[in-house]
Amino acid sequence: MTTTDTERRAPEASSPDTSPTRARRIVSFLARVPFTLSLLAALLLVGLFTGTLTSPASEAPWYETFAYGVPSFSDSRWWTTVTGTFLVTAPWGYVLLAILIPLGVGSLELRRGTARAAAYFTGGQVLSVVGAAIVIAGFAEMGSHWAESLVTQVDVGPSGGVFACLTAACASLPAPWRGRSMLVLTEYALVSLMFLGSIADVIHAIAVGMVLLIKVDSFRKPTVREQRFVAVVLFVGLIVVELVASLVPTTGPFGTTQVGGVDVIDVGFDLLVAIVMITGLRRGTRAAWILAVVLVGLNVLVGALAVFLIAHPELFGTPEGYDEREGLAFASATGFLWTVMLAWLLICRRAFRARLRRRLPGDRGAERPGARIDEARDVVRSVGGGPLSWMATWDDNRHFFGSDHGSVVAYQTHQGVAIVLGDPIAPPEALCATLTEFIDAAEHAGFVATVFGASAAARAAMPDGWHALQIAEDTIVDLPGLELTGKRWSQVRQALNRAEREGVRFRMTTLASEPRSVRAQVTAISEEWVGDKGLPEMRFTLGSIDEALDPAVRLALAEAADGTVDGFLSWLPVYAPGGEPTGWTLDLMRRRDGGFPQVMEFLIGSSLVTLRDEGAAFLSLSGAPLARSEVDDDVEPIERVLDQLGGILEPAYGFRSLHRFKQKFNPRAAPMFLLYPDEADLPRIALGLVRAYLPDATVPQLVRAGVSIRP
Repeated sequence: MTTTDTERRAPEASSPDTSPTRARRIVSFLARVPFTLSLLAALLLVGLFTGTLTSPASEAPWYETFAYGVPSFSDSRWWTTVTGTFLVTAPWGYVLLAILIPLGVGSLELRRGTARAAAYFTGGQVLSVVGAAIVIAGFAEMGSHWAESLVTQVDVGPSGGVFACLTAACASLPAPWRGRSMLVLTEYALVSLMFLGSIADVIHAIAVGMVLLIKVDSFRKPTVREQRFVAVVLFVGLIVVELVASLVPTTGPFGTTQVGGVDVIDVGFDLLVAIVMITGLRRGTRAAWILAVVLVGLNVLVGALAVFLIAHPELFGTPEGYDEREGLAFASATGFLWTVMLAWLLICRRAFRARLRRRLPGDRGAERPGARIDEARDVVRSVGGGPLSWMATWDDNRHFFGSDHGSVVAYQTHQGVAIVLGDPIAPPEALCATLTEFIDAAEHAGFVATVFGASAAARAAMPDGWHALQIAEDTIVDLPGLELTGKRWSQVRQALNRAEREGVRFRMTTLASEPRSVRAQVTAISEEWVGDKGLPEMRFTLGSIDEALDPAVRLALAEAADGTVDGFLSWLPVYAPGGEPTGWTLDLMRRRDGGFPQVMEFLIGSSLVTLRDEGAAFLSLSGAPLARSEVDDDVEPIERVLDQLGGILEPAYGFRSLHRFKQKFNPRAAPMFLLYPDEADLPRIALGLVRAYLPDATVPQLVRAGVSIRP
């Protein structure tokens, strides 16, 4: 990717919207969810007819006749399974259902069709309602005080079917959101059952559990990241439960608690430790895992002791003394959940092996970026690579050498993100294995791995479940047979002809071999350009004079008749396997203020001819960030957001103007991608990229730069 001071232009006006009208789109969307609309309409009509839209159904004289539950089924009123489904307990329940039904039933109908959504709702509602009655009656027979309080109650509502559809909709999501959403839903159902314990909570737990059993084949072995995510979610959920239980009364299969029945000091201690541990668990550090095992183990022992004391009430001296120990019920209930978490931590212990000072196993020079540049250069020359491959040899990079010594991955670490610069340098047949090995090493070390500027080949080699986002478009000019003739090249020929008339000459050289006077002019032009930006010089995929001084880098000079440098380009070599450059990538583009007006057209046009005559196969003019030739109708929503962001940033950074400028040289487009594991990681990746490009920028500088941008 290049930096230039080429004239910036205003963004082009957006093309008129040729999509269907909003009304037609809405009608088309609603036509895809007839069952969801019918269910909502039926609930509203019944609410209007019965008056439950404005008053609680439980206060109506007919409530117990039409509601479902153990009393109704004991009287052989099985039809209440249907009538109770279309009643709502209180008016506020309609608001909640207006959210949950589209979220659960509607999304499932969109993803899996009307027939399947109707089957999940109907089956889930009937089986969960009947199943809840059986469970409550069974526990009441065994003497459970909690079940005995529910066995005489009835309930109404379609929540069993809604939760069944919501679980099935979660199971239809792509990884990793499938596992994450089902985990959160399962944790909610289990916690609400154990600490709220109403008939509705039993129904929800059974509905979720049934669908989980049906969808068991949709589960796969969790990745390292997912194992850490589960641990964090379980830990946060338990801390939230303890915090809530210390403030409000709870009831459930293990008993009841009152406000003050839970030790607030104990909850505060767990909360304080949790704040320290959560970040470590998310990163997978061994220290956080050990601390978590100790804390969770203590809570498991407390829960086990509570169960023992509940089973032996005589230890309290009198039954009244036992009834006043509500905290035992809570401790026994949470003890079960702590046991689940302890089992998870022990099973997934290999996911928590990262050191506090993060370092990749294959990076033996991790303490000092650039420590293994010579080895990286040897691999680049022998294996070859793409347009960004020579950037792997820059000093700011770290280098990962995996099991295949003929490959290397150049990366930087910022904000907890390991950012790979371009494709891994590896033979085509080893590209997938090299990328996968680096990702595994980065994740085990506690980093979020991402690949910036990946080619289509690297995109095809990314692991299952990863995502690709086009963030730039490389512009490549093929050189064999190139002739600057025809109307397409008229602007370039004009620049060449004008330069000849004005005595501007072109030289292809290396900056390292130039005399001090030339190097001083090149440095002055570059420093003037950087000084106008208000920010330190950008890095990462953007070189500087230091990189241009590499003897392997070519320098294209435009000099006036008196020897004044009007502008220059730097070209990075692109090696073919075997050690010979097969192409060149444009890096620096700088011009002197007040110099030859068409110096960039002149320099690039002259470089095309010179490098063509030397036998090069192509020149990469590099990609302009957030710019592309066109945006297709079927692109991802986030890509449309990036396209809009490119328009907002255009007045400040001129990405699109630069992209349009490069079209003068009739290049072919090659998309460049950001490869990432999870949409949830994008904010952190974005922060990491800001730091990669502007490692020396201060926070005030970044704020001023952001404020200066005007849409």
